[in-house]
Amino acid sequence: MIENFGQVTLIENATESELAKIAAERNLDPTIFEKINSATNVARFLKIESNTFASPHLLVTFDLHDTHDQIETELTPTIAIFDHNQLLLCSYGNFIDLKKEQLIQAHPLSIIIKNLLISAKHIDRKLRHIKNQIDYLDQAARKTTKTKELKSVTDLTRKLVYLEHTLDDQFSTIEEFCNYLTENKLTTKTQINDLNDLMVKERRLTKTIHIYRDLLDSINSLFTAMMDSHLNHLMKFLDSAALVISIPALISGIWGMNVGGLPGKEDDNGFWLVILAGTVLAVICGILLKQKKYND
Repeated sequence: MIENFGQVTLIENATESELAKIAAERNLDPTIFEKINSATNVARFLKIESNTFASPHLLVTFDLHDTHDQIETELTPTIAIFDHNQLLLCSYGNFIDLKKEQLIQAHPLSIIIKNLLISAKHIDRKLRHIKNQIDYLDQAARKTTKTKELKSVTDLTRKLVYLEHTLDDQFSTIEEFCNYLTENKLTTKTQINDLNDLMVKERRLTKTIHIYRDLLDSINSLFTAMMDSHLNHLMKFLDSAALVISIPALISGIWGMNVGGLPGKEDDNGFWLVILAGTVLAVICGILLKQKKYND
């Protein structure tokens, strides 16, 4: 869908043919719109060529639409092509948080900054949800090593990898964009305040994603340590049980030899005496192992 608001053009969920037509009409490099629906696109800010803009620049950033799908489909590039008087804003998602009735009177740079603040808000909301998942997994890692929790750790790691690389890439791009505006004195006082707010939020998001990634790495390590600990306890218990069982097995094996001279061979209570001796020795061995905590 393509909507015009005076100096501002919004392009939402456009097809390849529509994007190619726009590139031809605006004399733009069609490669600008490549991977417009891909999380592997690259955030960037650079000057481009077009005879329909006066000194045009390209700004590619990312928004996050929390659709509860895979992170690759939630992360959506936003392409802004602008000069001081015109703006072409393109995304495979929707600009649902932009108040479109205000776009006619708004300055193009103000719209870009506003959209960047909205994107930061979306990502911050996603990170708060991820923090809740991390807290849950942190508690679960101390109590269980079930497959469900391990799968959750894997899925969350996948999300954080995409978000970490995206935010690292995007922070330097937005910083370059802000420096360009301030150095060329293209902003009003209100826009400068918004830019400062934007940079603080981007720094906070970048720091947060690194903290969360480290926390998840520690949870992964905790899951591994807990699994190793459970396995060690199990092996220690099985070894202790095998040792206890081996004592009566040894005694019964000796008295089961088909040779002469065995004590109690002619005794009517010989069988029970052997059983009693094996049981007593096994109980003594079990008590000794328990005191040494070898059967935990």
